[in-house]
Amino acid sequence: MTERSSRNRVIALLVVTTALGVVLSAVGFFLLRANPYEDSKDRNEITSRATDFAVAYNTYDVSDVKNYQKRLKGLLTPKYDKEFVKITDAVFKALESKQQKSDGAKVQGAAVDSIDKDSAVAIVAVDSKVSNTDTKAAVLRHFRWKVSFTKKDGTWLISSFESIAPRSAVATPSPSATPSEGSGE
Repeated sequence: MTERSSRNRVIALLVVTTALGVVLSAVGFFLLRANPYEDSKDRNEITSRATDFAVAYNTYDVSDVKNYQKRLKGLLTPKYDKEFVKITDAVFKALESKQQKSDGAKVQGAAVDSIDKDSAVAIVAVDSKVSNTDTKAAVLRHFRWKVSFTKKDGTWLISSFESIAPRSAVATPSPSATPSEGSGE
């Protein structure tokens, strides 16, 4: 092999590597621009509305269902609001004899889980004190909500929400280097 042919191979390899780098950079640039939606204004609005929702949702008195529904109406899509009114009418009627109330809602944290240009999901954690005729003192409850948003006419509205079940911590036995008494070893 001559010095000239090896030099040509090195030049060809550099040209191919450079071209490949340019192509991969262009693909990466377009994928980043097309995929994750990053608008801090929208993220802030979603976090704020998720916080407003958590406080409003966890502050109620079953004797005043209309006020409760009115406070949440502006946060919900019209379709979801109709569903919400039906559900709260039924639930509050069932709880009326217990005179259930929830107040003192305090948001522990809220964050956007996923977002694109017209939909988003937020997670919000809120603590609230719930009381009824069964308990003399209000009981502190911990709620976690997964809140789905839809952007309608420039405003983020809640299209659904669901409770996030708490995770239970379970101790699992771990082997020990020194067997304990009664372990059979």
